[in-house]
Amino acid sequence: MRELFLYRFKSTDEGTFGIAFTEGLYWHSLELPYKDNKPNISCIPIGEYIVHLRYSPHFGRNLYHVKKVPNRSYILIHPANFAGDTSKGWQSHLQGCITLGKKVGKAENKFGRLQKCVFLSRQAIDEMMEHFNNQPFKLIIEEL
Repeated sequence: MRELFLYRFKSTDEGTFGIAFTEGLYWHSLELPYKDNKPNISCIPIGEYIVHLRYSPHFGRNLYHVKKVPNRSYILIHPANFAGDTSKGWQSHLQGCITLGKKVGKAENKFGRLQKCVFLSRQAIDEMMEHFNNQPFKLIIEEL
């Protein structure tokens, strides 16, 4: 089974940034800050997960779904830009899911604050989808 490695950097209120790579390809990763794996406000725990394709009515397309996350469900890898702690005034497009981007930078969020984020997320997700070609893969998440 093919593998996608996701190495996380330090989690902050603006999100948990990292790098995701497989077989010569890499993207920037972004998840919510870690908050004890609480649904909708936390990234998922470090570990190994099997990822399968699943249709998302919200996005109107097939996306990869991270299976068997303890005490969590419907964790997708989908396009997004922001993943901050909303209780601290940061914007988030994620509710526990994972996104990828081709670049990292800062942009003005909906609250008028500059916030660290990923850019070109749709392109990154499309590249990842094409690479895995609808086949399941193993996601290995570690911290640096």
